[in-house]
Amino acid sequence: MPRQLWPYPEAEKILKVFPSSSDIVLETGYGPSGAPHIGTFAEVARTTWVGTALNDISGKSWTLVAFSDDMDGLRKVPLNMPREALEPHLGKPLSFVPDPFGCHASYGAHNNARLREMLDRFGFRYTFKSSHDQYTSGAFNEGLTRIMRNYEAVREVILPTIREEKRKDWSPFFPICQSCGRVNSTRVTGYDPARLTVTYICEGEQAGAVADSAADDPAADEDDPSQQGGAPPGARSGAAGCGHSGTVSILDGKAKVGWKVDWALRWYVLGVHYEMYGKDLIESAALSARICKVIAGPPGAPGSIGSRGPVQSFYEMFLDEEGRKISKSVGRGLTVDTWLSCAPKESLLLFIMKDPRKAKKLTWDVVARTVDEYLQLLQKHYHEPSPAGRLKDELGFIQPDLPETCPYDYPVSYSMLYQLIGALGDPAPEVVRDYVHHYKGAIPGSDAALSALIEYAGAYARDQVLPACVTRSLTPDESRLLASMADFLREEHEAEEIQTRAFDIAREAGMDAKEFFRLVYNVLTGQDSGPRLGSFVKLMGQGTVESILRKAVVSVLPDGPAGQRGG
Repeated sequence: MPRQLWPYPEAEKILKVFPSSSDIVLETGYGPSGAPHIGTFAEVARTTWVGTALNDISGKSWTLVAFSDDMDGLRKVPLNMPREALEPHLGKPLSFVPDPFGCHASYGAHNNARLREMLDRFGFRYTFKSSHDQYTSGAFNEGLTRIMRNYEAVREVILPTIREEKRKDWSPFFPICQSCGRVNSTRVTGYDPARLTVTYICEGEQAGAVADSAADDPAADEDDPSQQGGAPPGARSGAAGCGHSGTVSILDGKAKVGWKVDWALRWYVLGVHYEMYGKDLIESAALSARICKVIAGPPGAPGSIGSRGPVQSFYEMFLDEEGRKISKSVGRGLTVDTWLSCAPKESLLLFIMKDPRKAKKLTWDVVARTVDEYLQLLQKHYHEPSPAGRLKDELGFIQPDLPETCPYDYPVSYSMLYQLIGALGDPAPEVVRDYVHHYKGAIPGSDAALSALIEYAGAYARDQVLPACVTRSLTPDESRLLASMADFLREEHEAEEIQTRAFDIAREAGMDAKEFFRLVYNVLTGQDSGPRLGSFVKLMGQGTVESILRKAVVSVLPDGPAGQRGG
């Protein structure tokens, strides 16, 4: 029986909790304090796959809401954003901060547009909603009214989780100052459930106005407070209050609620049945579920999705090369655009498709390995029979509209291509294509994909291979081994014969085979590793490889001039 991929058990959880719901609402959350990164993208992709699996096993329809928390205050300026333009607006809602790039109505709108461009590039099916629009249009009014009517019950959920000195002043509501427009510097001093108003003073965060701060939430990441799912925790902005005091309605965007309450508000108003989020938000999501129960009231209440809130699922983080969580606030980590500049989009989807409960290190080596894995999946799909009617495999999720014939049938991997390009010194794409054709002949229907893969591999080689090329100085013993390999290549051999001979040369010399392969790769490509050697030699051509090896050894062997390798 084929392995059942993780989206199917997730879909089954939804069906178990909401068996009678016909149109299932899935949600993802994004904090537009900085440019969207791969974590944001991955959350949308994974939630989409849960919806796909849901439809596969039940036939139920689903809607994905991609929600932007653009009413949150600007707490700090990301390092990769213009500080001079944004710093004067610290503490204001992101949708009230002017766009420093001058192309959208606000800074929040600018980053929202970048998110939508990224999602549209992959053809995701989603409904975009922004916090600003939901608050200012009145869409959240009914939920906000319920929060006001249950003011003390909401406080009872939150107060035990925050520091004692902050409990007295904590309010679920964050009024937007009528004078300076800031939301992170106001402190509620009173509330009126009948009039649906709060009184406040704008006195700055030093007075403890932001109760949902990173200090209150051990799961919060001050380096990247809005990295994954849900509304972001409130990191300190240092925004000074203006001293204004007043009374304001909680409706129509005049105030917002703190992020844990805001998350529950969305679940209630939008009728969310399912949401994924990063592991760092597990405790916060549990609090939001309790608040959702308060807002919704007893099961069956009008507009309620039930008293438990949505089905929840968490995932592990993406890590950079040093094992730190990737961050949009400091511009850390390989970006979606960078990946797509040197690899097909299906490879990125495949990387994200893997078990969400395992942390993933996002490095350039991962890009190369994942492209090769994607090509192998293609070959398997078209050339290995599979049982009819089975559940989708990885390829079924990441590339549902496959053509009838294999779009790429060359036995030439991405790794082989970028190593070839590096070894040849970045030749023109048609030269690389000629090498492939000489190796295996032209394969009808695959050249378009081959040309695209060569372009991607060329970009990878220019970014990662050529700048890192370092050729080693050879010893006489190493030169003799390479000369032996060159002698073997005088006559034509199959790839497996070349592979076996390389092992034999190392064994006969008492050298570790891995070290000999590193030696050959370094001479051929300037790298210490590469694709399967026998196949790579055939791709480059035995004559070409023999010539490179001989040029490398001629200046080291006793009968050649002294010094480092020539040519």
